Order: sequence, then C-alpha cells, then structure tokens
Amino acid sequence: MRRISFNHGLPAISLPLAVFLLALTLRAVFIHHWGSTLTLLSDDLGYIESARRLVEEHVFSYWRPRLSPTPALGPTTYIMPGYPIFLAVFIWLFGDGSHAFAAARYTQAIFAAGSVCLAFYLGKHFGGRLAGLGAALLCALYPPFVLYSGFFLTETLFGFLLLLFVCVWLKLRPGDRRGYAFLGVVSGLAVLVRPTGVVLLVLALGALGLHGLRRDRRVRSAAVSAGLALVFFFCLTMSPWWVRNAVVFHRFVPLSEGGGNPLLLGTYVNLEGIKHGWHASWPVGKDPMETSRLQTSLARERLQTGFQKDFGRYLDWYTRHKFKLLWGRACIWGGEGKIPPTLTLYLHSFILAAGGLGLAYSLGRRLPGAGRILSVLAAFTVVHLVTYAHCRYALPLLPLLATFALVPFGGKGADIAN
Repeated sequence: MRRISFNHGLPAISLPLAVFLLALTLRAVFIHHWGSTLTLLSDDLGYIESARRLVEEHVFSYWRPRLSPTPALGPTTYIMPGYPIFLAVFIWLFGDGSHAFAAARYTQAIFAAGSVCLAFYLGKHFGGRLAGLGAALLCALYPPFVLYSGFFLTETLFGFLLLLFVCVWLKLRPGDRRGYAFLGVVSGLAVLVRPTGVVLLVLALGALGLHGLRRDRRVRSAAVSAGLALVFFFCLTMSPWWVRNAVVFHRFVPLSEGGGNPLLLGTYVNLEGIKHGWHASWPVGKDPMETSRLQTSLARERLQTGFQKDFGRYLDWYTRHKFKLLWGRACIWGGEGKIPPTLTLYLHSFILAAGGLGLAYSLGRRLPGAGRILSVLAAFTVVHLVTYAHCRYALPLLPLLATFALVPFGGKGADIAN
C-alpha cells in the first residue's frame, strides 16, 4: 500500500481534514441543540460580565457574588484578560445578545476541532498514522471535550494553545531562534488566557538550559540565543497587560491576583465543609483582589496548622487524593442530561490506561519528545496538587495522554523533528 504523504498535496491534509470536520460537526450540532442552556452559573458569568464592561465602558473588571459585598466594577487584576477579550470581540461585533454568544460558541468549536488536528499530528509523531488517527478520534468523540466547547470557560482556548505549544516545541532544535520566538508568542497568549500557562515557558527555558550545559560551545551559544528569543517575544506578548497594570495600579503585576481562592479551597481535606465551592467562614474584602489576598493569608495559616497537627492526613490529601480528583474522574459537570455518562466514563478510563501505558512505552523506547510530554503533564499536575485539583483542570491535558493511546500498535513515528 502506498504510504500517504503528509508533506505534499491533498493526500497530506485529507486525514487531518476529515477528523477536523468530524470534530467540528459534532460540536456544532451539540451547540446548536444545547447552546443557550450551557452555563455553570460560576466562572462563566464572571467572564461574560467582564467582557460586557470591557465593551461598554472600556474597563477591564471582574466581579462575582461572594467575592465582594457589593458589585466591584472597577479595574482588576483578579483574572487574566485573554478570555474576556475573546468574548468581548463577539459582543463588539454582534451586540450584547444571543447572536454574539452563539458566534463565540461556534468559534470555540473551531478551536476545539483544531485541537483534534493537533492531537492527530502529535500521535502521528510518536506512532505513525494509526496512532495519530486514534488520538484524533478519541479527542473528537470524548464527550467532555464536546461539552466544554460550548461553555464560556478557558478550557477550549487554553487547550488549543497548549497543544500548539507542544507541537511547535517538539519540532524545534536549540538553535531555531525563529521557532522559539513563535513559541514565546504562543506561551504568552496561553498565559493571557490562564496564568498557569507560565509553566510552558518555564519548561521550554529549562530544556534550553540543559542544552546550555553541554560542552560544545556552538550548542551553548545556540541555546542562549534561542532562550533570549523565547523570553523576548513572551515579554512582548505580555507587555500590554504589564503596562496596563503599571499605569492603573502603579505596580508590576506579572500574572493575575486571583490565586487565593483555589489555594484556600485546596486546604480543605476531602473538601469537608465546602458547599458549592465556598465556605461560610471565608473572609471577603471590598473587591475581589482584596478577597484573594485575605484568602491567601488564611490558606497559609490552614496549611501550617494542618501539616503540624495532622501531617499524615494532609500529606495524603496533597498527593494521592488530589491526584485522584484531578485525573481519576471524568468531568461531566454541567453536562448532566446532555452527554452520555457511561460512554464518558469508558472513554476516560481508556484514555488514562492506554495513554499512560503508551507514554511509558514511548519513554522506554526513548522516542524523541516523549520526555517533554511527560514534563508538561507532571508540571501541571504539581501545580494543581499545590492549589486545587478538579477534573475540569485536567481537560486541556487529556489530549496529551490520548496522543499515546495507540502508539505501541502504530508504525514508525517521529515525523516531527526533535
């Protein structure tokens, strides 16, 4: 059988185009049927109101009940601006109504289908076309991916940027300054959507740092040059956010200042006493940023007291139990009655089991790039173990595991240069 070329002409794009159209069709049909009902009455409401204020009054703000006693409508750094700006574009184009929200959801469906294509190329890199097709189909059909493409949350946009980052990163050599410049832009955009995206920048710099330790002077020089390009274009992408914060708040705010809530939430072992993501005893400031600072202080006190008085229980919570919460559950929050729970659980278990085994196989075979995928999975896992572990936060990472599901059964991979 003639090998299909993925480098020239129509045959190169026929398979990824097919999975793109399949994924897009599933998401478009789902959004058409359920779109107006897709809300969690949670973070999504805050993002929508932030986008509205941005369009109507040109103020980037954020407010949700419980974060302050009265609506706090002034400037904020509580969240990153990327996703509200994304929503604001549609409100500006179509007005504040159903047409804007429908357009935003369908655009998210396009990004979600793009993520399926990126999963195809990642799978093909490690295990050939069979592995690529398996990864793409898993991502196209996994119900939570379809569900969350219709929610006004950061998962879809951030997931696309994360996969794009990984695809580009696997392709780059230490001396590819243009490639690392592009990687700096992608990582900057990821951080503007979700602050934990800074993990991607740190990992890429760490990999370049390892190249910088080599004895070959040319390799060291190339790694330093690429690292400078990466940092420069990351900073260039982030600079509007930094300048705005310096002008408005007269201080340097590199990321967002809303980390107090997930940090405090994560200190409650087995989430005892938590109802709807909140505890009645939590302090509330005059605005969300002050609330976050107060909750950060309380979280530190609880951590110190908890580990001193009940070290074993807290250690188990911050390792094994949070790991199970993050990875062991399929995220069907908001999809009750909209997606098939049994199929979701089966596919979730298959992605975890087959993907984990495939990743171990790839590491054992020393397939180029497998170590980098593991570093991404491990780094984000640690971040969520330290703060708050919810299966929703694993959604952008699951395509990386799906990448390896059929690698042991595929042909020769490594189509992306390492």
